[in-house]
Amino acid sequence: MVDPPPVVAAPSIAPAPPAPPPFRYDQPKGIKSAKIGEIQPDFTKVIPQVQRDCPVALSPDDVMLAFGDATESQPAIGIFDLHRFTKTASIPVPSFPHGNLSWSPDQKSIACTIGEGKSRRVWIVRIGESKAIELPRPPGRDLPGGDLHWWQDGELAFFPGDEAPLAFDLDKLLLLSLEESGAYKKLDNISKRLWYEGPREAWPGQTHWKLGVRTLITSAVPPSRREPDGPWQFSGQSVCAFTHPSLPLAFGLKSLGVDEGDKILCSDDGSKLIRLMNGKIEVTFMKQTTCPDFAFEVEMPLLLGEIEGTGWKKQVEEKLLCLIFYAPLRNPLNDVVVGPDYTQVRALARLLEWKERRGVFIVQTHDGSIQPSDIASTLHYWEPDKMSEWKPSSTRSWWAAIKAAPSPLPDKLPELEAPQLFDLVQQASTLLVTKAVEKPRAPPPQKVSDTPAPPPIPPPAPVISEHDVKAFLIEHHAKASRDDLADMMADYDMVVDFLDKGLLTRDAIAADEQSHRAKWPVGNEKIIGEMRLSREAENWQAEYMIEFYNENATGEWHRGRADLTLRLKEIGKSLLIISQRAKVHDVTNSKQPAVPKPQQGNALSVPKPAFVSTSKTQVDGRRLEFTDELSFIGGITWHRTYRERDSTGKVINQCRAILRGSGGVTPNGASARIYIGSQGWTRGMGTNEFVNFCASNAQGMVGREVIFRGTGEGMVVEGEGAVFKLVK
Repeated sequence: MVDPPPVVAAPSIAPAPPAPPPFRYDQPKGIKSAKIGEIQPDFTKVIPQVQRDCPVALSPDDVMLAFGDATESQPAIGIFDLHRFTKTASIPVPSFPHGNLSWSPDQKSIACTIGEGKSRRVWIVRIGESKAIELPRPPGRDLPGGDLHWWQDGELAFFPGDEAPLAFDLDKLLLLSLEESGAYKKLDNISKRLWYEGPREAWPGQTHWKLGVRTLITSAVPPSRREPDGPWQFSGQSVCAFTHPSLPLAFGLKSLGVDEGDKILCSDDGSKLIRLMNGKIEVTFMKQTTCPDFAFEVEMPLLLGEIEGTGWKKQVEEKLLCLIFYAPLRNPLNDVVVGPDYTQVRALARLLEWKERRGVFIVQTHDGSIQPSDIASTLHYWEPDKMSEWKPSSTRSWWAAIKAAPSPLPDKLPELEAPQLFDLVQQASTLLVTKAVEKPRAPPPQKVSDTPAPPPIPPPAPVISEHDVKAFLIEHHAKASRDDLADMMADYDMVVDFLDKGLLTRDAIAADEQSHRAKWPVGNEKIIGEMRLSREAENWQAEYMIEFYNENATGEWHRGRADLTLRLKEIGKSLLIISQRAKVHDVTNSKQPAVPKPQQGNALSVPKPAFVSTSKTQVDGRRLEFTDELSFIGGITWHRTYRERDSTGKVINQCRAILRGSGGVTPNGASARIYIGSQGWTRGMGTNEFVNFCASNAQGMVGREVIFRGTGEGMVVEGEGAVFKLVK
């Protein structure tokens, strides 16, 4: 007999775990009306493999994000749905765009510019079709530089730095002046001025907050025992912050640190904060929660009436007195608080109210880390670049517990000169983290004395002279000629206002130079003519001309000239380039016959003798000064310099236009005729709004035929009403 085979039970199959629900984010209700401190991080998601130097842009509804997608070998524009957190498209392009990305009003397409110089073109990225379309060059001219905005259905707007704003008709592919656009003519005067002069992008913010960067002090160590009057040693962290729109208060987001060169975006309602850094994009989704207490009560070391002889009455009356909240330092032997832990700073607070022995302080930048067990210490106030400690004998070792004092924020609060390492600069579609600019300091009041003041001591000679600046620039172009790219890049600051591309990092400029050298391996740059230098504080400006020559492996070549305007800043005994502008002209190449140089209008400097006139006017409340320099030696050269002065007469903005054209002097030398063209650029200092204003003024003279007639007093310009006096 044979036993039957054993019965084997069928293996039990465990049911598959349920699939997680798809990601979906909805803006918290009421977040648009949330006040400072009520918007805080909820969670963060990361988009990897992002091209750092490619522009990024949020769609008008703050749901879709466009960026440089570096996941594949070919450059592409990636589109990310932030509410589902999925990549919805990756559209190949020949190279990553420059400048900015601009969404169409219907959010179905994106406009950008790709290429350099004459090869620069407008591209339209159609998201639904996953297709990028190159538009041909506008007939009769090159593509303008500057920011690009898809401002109306069927029309782009360019805002170059060297000419008036232009509109680009997407149906006819024609450029025209923005003022000739039908859509522009329908705007009211305020909207026209905003589009023409800026700002064209709104700073992220709502009624109760705006986006900013703040420095959180994390450690404040007192001077050593041997040097009790030495400086305190501070360390801190720069973070994104929601700042109060009218008070010097902020809620800093400790988990959202920033560094120089990072790009920041924020949705209009504050529900999403986006950081582009280190080749990735971090998207932090926000939640609405209860605002922490900003005001705290402290028992002061003195009665208010006892401060009379301490020398600190003014700081108390003007609400300049500050203290620091620390984590408590506990004795591990008995768990007793023995003072502040200087390595764990919670917040910097300033005086709101002092009655008897009760002081109420308000936190300058809150990050939500203050604990009920924390303590207050270190009474002080801030002077330029340092902290001055209050050190009467009764407060040297003073510290006290803190207690929340719920109260509404004050209506007014003076600015506190606390450390600020970084700031935000508005770009076309993002905010760029840059080094904070030192605020100008008012001169100290002079004391009245019966004794005559000693003669002023002449200022010390500058560490860097004009000779040093010229030598630096000559060597800079020599590095370019011998292809010494590493040393050449060391001449640039970390972030540079570069050509018509806006603010670029040093790495982005290096990538641009490498791309140029791959195409033109042989090159030479040489400074010709005079170099004009001017100095403003620690910044230099240089204006000069170079000749350049480039050749490739097949023997093709091109040569030409460029008018350069460079701004440089002093770092000790060194110089760094912080801005570079160029106007290229007289270009010839191996594929075309050489074009003879025109005899008029090439020189940057004005030959002497020249006719010079300065006139003053007021426009929209601003004090303007126009200086014209006109020469007919070797052709026609006309420079117009615009200056804006404040109420004290100090120049606060300056810009120059070169008016060039055809024409000449009559045989008897009594009159001259010129058909005008123009070029404008910043000189010395000038805001974008002021430069655009000057460019508009200069552009108004383009195409006009102007007649100059000599008189006994100098020269009269027909139609202009200006009198130029001869200067030899």
